[in-house]
Order: sequence, then structure tokens, then C-alpha cells
Amino acid sequence: MQLRLFPLLACALLSTALSAQDEGIDWLSNYEEARTLAKKTGKPIFLEFRCEA
Repeated sequence: MQLRLFPLLACALLSTALSAQDEGIDWLSNYEEARTLAKKTGKPIFLEFRCEA
């Protein structure tokens, strides 16, 4: 039963991430800067890995 919820959860997370782009979130591209800010604010880091060919 839990495996059937995974696609629904994945869609919900994806839609949240896509809507965040429209809300003017300032994404950081420097990992060390993001780590420092995460430690300072106590918030987690969201990492996105891409491979562009």
C-alpha cells in the first residue's frame, strides 16, 4: 500500500518545486554558501543534480 503512495508524493513534491520558481525564490548555486546559510538558519538544503549533454 505504501508503494502506491510514492508516485503521488513525488508529483506533489515536483509541483511544489515548480511553483517555487514562480514565487521568486532566490536559489543559491554555490554549495558552500548554501551550507553556511543552512547552518545559520537551521533549514535543510535541497540539492538538484543535472546532466546536460
